[in-house]
Amino acid sequence: MNWVPTLFSHPVFLVGIGGAIGSNLRFGVGCWLAHFATSPYQFPVATTSVNVLGSLTLGCIAGSVTDRTQAIYLLMGVGFCGGFTTFSTFSLELVEQLQRGKIGLALLECVLNVVLGVMALYVGLWVAELAKSFGG
Repeated sequence: MNWVPTLFSHPVFLVGIGGAIGSNLRFGVGCWLAHFATSPYQFPVATTSVNVLGSLTLGCIAGSVTDRTQAIYLLMGVGFCGGFTTFSTFSLELVEQLQRGKIGLALLECVLNVVLGVMALYVGLWVAELAKSFGG
């Protein structure tokens, strides 16, 4: 049974478990928001929300971890955030809106995802620095 600790600390295992949790949570958030956030403009609220929340989460994690080969970063930063955020879905939705001729809506989605995501990441880094100053 000496292989068990090696397995559970292996980078592939950590990224895989984190990704599975993040992907399932992303699916759940998307289903949940679909019930509450219906828009007459068909704006993809779930994708934007997940990308901004994922950027905030990654900012907190990246700001707290100095060595990005640490298990916690592999599990949460690479795995969880990689599975949770939906940049590929964002790209697909953007192209589909452009193909439907909804240029204004596509531009709005693009700007909100990028600007709010970057701003949220900065806030996450700030939160991590604040937590460090309080001994966290």
